[in-house]
Amino acid sequence: MSEQATSEDALTQAFHQADALQAPLPERLDFYLGETRKLLPELEATYDDLVGRIRENGAGTLVPAVGHKMPDFLLADSEGRLVGLESYLKRGPLVISFNRGPWCDYCGLELHALARAYPYIAAAGADVVSVTPELGQYARDLQAKRSLPFSVLTDVDLMYAFSLGLVFWVGDKIKGMYQQFGIDLERFQGNGGWLLPIPATLIVGQDGHVKARFVDPDFRRRMKTEDIMAAVSDDLR
Repeated sequence: MSEQATSEDALTQAFHQADALQAPLPERLDFYLGETRKLLPELEATYDDLVGRIRENGAGTLVPAVGHKMPDFLLADSEGRLVGLESYLKRGPLVISFNRGPWCDYCGLELHALARAYPYIAAAGADVVSVTPELGQYARDLQAKRSLPFSVLTDVDLMYAFSLGLVFWVGDKIKGMYQQFGIDLERFQGNGGWLLPIPATLIVGQDGHVKARFVDPDFRRRMKTEDIMAAVSDDLR
């Protein structure tokens, strides 16, 4: 067995261990990060440098603050149907989660947490969508791989993420590392930009205004599921 295959098996095991923890999402993410630092120290160190550069550039500053209007979108879902923010808000509040793709285990841990919470979110009258820059077939892969009970929307060429200032270039070093693992963003996204969104989570009320949000250039950190559910409940009171 090759060294790469051994690392991939170990990462898969680490993901399942993290996902099975009876703990809040931040603790699951921290556990997985600790394991990946042991398995792929160079990659995680490169991520640390990248996150530092993104922070210096003030990424995410265009994301609406709490109380501000959320820009509308018109995106294709995994079945190719065009859907808009307004259509969701007619039914209730919306949780919008920006994700990188089915290959990202940090996104996977967050999406699994949202999937577990979804029955409670839906029962409260709200909905959830995941927004990914990947083409339709890979958006369907994300929905299937993570067993998501909510829609995955395709942000072609990251245009919606760009409008929110949530886009960054991965850089040549990470590009080379990704290619070694078969992560080909050019194929997944249908362009050669090698760009990714900064994962962010926003809870939009029925009035179209942001009720809560989480934006962090470090994609290894995500919004607490408890905070999402609290924001949804507050909007419906």
